[in-house]
Parts: sequence; structure tokens; C-alpha cells
Amino acid sequence: MKACLDCLPCLARNAIDLARKSACGDTVLEREIAASGMRILGAAAAEGYPLPPPCYARRLIDNALEKSGGKVPDPWGPEKKTSTKLALRLMERLPEIPGWDPTSFESRLRLAVAGNILDFSVYADLDIAAAMETVATAFTKPVDGAAVAKLKASMDAAKSILWIFDNCGEAVFDRLLMEPYRSKITLAVRGRPAFNDITRAELAESGYADDFAAGGVVSNDDGVPGVVDATCGSEFREAFASADLIVAKGQANFETMSDRVDRPIAFLFLAKCPVVIREIGAEPKSIQVRLNY
Repeated sequence: MKACLDCLPCLARNAIDLARKSACGDTVLEREIAASGMRILGAAAAEGYPLPPPCYARRLIDNALEKSGGKVPDPWGPEKKTSTKLALRLMERLPEIPGWDPTSFESRLRLAVAGNILDFSVYADLDIAAAMETVATAFTKPVDGAAVAKLKASMDAAKSILWIFDNCGEAVFDRLLMEPYRSKITLAVRGRPAFNDITRAELAESGYADDFAAGGVVSNDDGVPGVVDATCGSEFREAFASADLIVAKGQANFETMSDRVDRPIAFLFLAKCPVVIREIGAEPKSIQVRLNY
């Protein structure tokens, strides 16, 4: 989906956040990064927003990393660690959540989306009680039962599944949904820092041993918080083209692929962005299981 005027406030917040995280207290550099980020967004407006929103986010990220000279190689490193630790603590307390059933595909799917509900990049400072309450809401929300059943049948039948991650923290929950399918799964991560999305560097601390997935791990070699074929590496493109089924977590993967890619993809995400909510006609914070096959 293409960006639009309504995307600018969120992208502008990203630009300011990047300036603060990347400048290491240097106020002159902070202003320079923020100002150049705003110019990038102005140019996007002049172009008429031909690209999905995550593509403009990547321009902001690249701009901040370049102008800061790599002072902070990963501006979201601390948030990633905090959110992963919180998710691991939550995993230990899953039996306390009403409706949680580890034997149920739908229950595990709800949990996998629950990380998106929590939005660790924003709420990583929640205490464990508040986090538990937030995750528990995933088990009270409506879900498209027919889509869930079709996804399970697809995952059961597929010989190869490419799992494209979203956020750190959320990735901890994904493990339980993937567990029965490890023999046919390949894990896909971002190639460079892209907000709080998981890269290869965070896999081990998220509970993924080297042999977790039979297909191993592929990086998209990109810093877009999503998937854009033209800027992904060849290893990722080959895995993407050959998979029987692709599971793509998170809203940004949906934004970059839903109307641009002709492959069997299951998009699992929480409808949080007002633009996406309007685009798909969804309720705010609703669980989305969208299959393009």
C-alpha cells in the first residue's frame, strides 16, 4: 500500500526519535538529523508518496545512521533487549492467562499476535502485571475462524514455510506457533537495524537455537521495516520464491507486500495504524489473519 498525507505525523515522530537516539546528546547533530529527516518527508510529499510507508522509514533510518557516523550502530538496541526480557518473563506466566491453551493452534496464533498488541517499542517499560493484562486481551478479541482454519491447513500441508519476523519481543511468542512446523520452516530477519525489528543478532536471546528451524536463517540484507523485493538480497529472494507458504508478521510486512507480491502469504498482525485500519476496513487493535491465496 502506498503512503499518504496521513502517514506524515507518524513518520515525523520517527524522524525526531531517530535524531534523539542517534545523536548521543549532541544537540547540534540532533537538530541536523531531525531537519534532514523532515526534508526527506517533504520530498516524499512532493513525489506524491509512490512507495509504502516503511520505505520512507528506511530513508529516515539511513539518514540518521549516516549523519551520526555510526555513533549508535543500532538506535533501538536497548529497547530490543528490554522487550525480549519482558516477553521471556511473560512466557513463564502464560498459564495464568484465561483462554491460553498450548495445544490449540488458534490460541498459539493469538499469542503470536499478542506481541504486536503490546507494541514493545512503545510499552517496553510496562511492569509484568500490566503486560500480562495487555497480552490477555488477545484472547478476548474476535478472530476470523475460517482464516485461522485455512492457515492451519496450509501450514500442515506445506513442505516449506518462510517465516518473516516482525518485532523483538513479539518474536519470542512466535516460537510456540512455529514449534510443530520446525522441520519445514526457514526464518527470515531484517538485515540492518529497522526500528525494533529482529535481526540475526537478537535470535539467540529470543530463544532460537542455531538448529531451531530446519531451513536455517536468511537475512533480507535490507533496512526497510518490511519487505521490498528490489532491495532484498539474493538469498532472501530465493527463499521467498521457493517457499510453499510465507507467514509475514506485523503491519509493515503487510504494508510493503499486500498489494505488490503474488505469492501465497499469510499476514498476521494487529490493526494499529489509522491508515491501515481505513484501508482494510478493520476495527482498531483487531487481530488480523489475512490470506492472499
